Amino acid sequence: MALRQAKFLTYGNDEQCADIKKFIEEAGVTLDYRDIEKKPLTEDELWAMMGHLEASHFLNPASDSFEKYQLAEGLPERDKLIKMVAQDHTLLRRPIIRTARLLTIGCDKQKISEMLRLNGEINTRDNANSHRDRSSQSGGRSEGRRPTPSN
Repeated sequence: MALRQAKFLTYGNDEQCADIKKFIEEAGVTLDYRDIEKKPLTEDELWAMMGHLEASHFLNPASDSFEKYQLAEGLPERDKLIKMVAQDHTLLRRPIIRTARLLTIGCDKQKISEMLRLNGEINTRDNANSHRDRSSQSGGRSEGRRPTPSN
């Protein structure tokens, strides 16, 4: 049984994502796979995932919807953007790979390897303390908190 786990979010059949999934699984990481085309993310899940991170990191500029909503010209307010993504999952870059504290977006094997510590230097029995010095890409503490409207 693999000691490392991660969530793997993607949608539909995508050759690059399938390659990344295989790459991660062959390294001994157990993946909790979710096809968001079949089981879309809710607005609450998107808020929790995006936290206070830069929203543009999550967006897929190659998506037809990116052009349709004219997002290259500027992003709407976070509330509206999250509603858009909840309605149109193709706006998300893929895959999104999450561990308890970190996430990476896209098919960059180097970044994925660093996040999941796939380089072989780290023993798979690392204790939780060894993770504290890793730089978090997820914004950790703010995760899941919606900003209150300021009117």
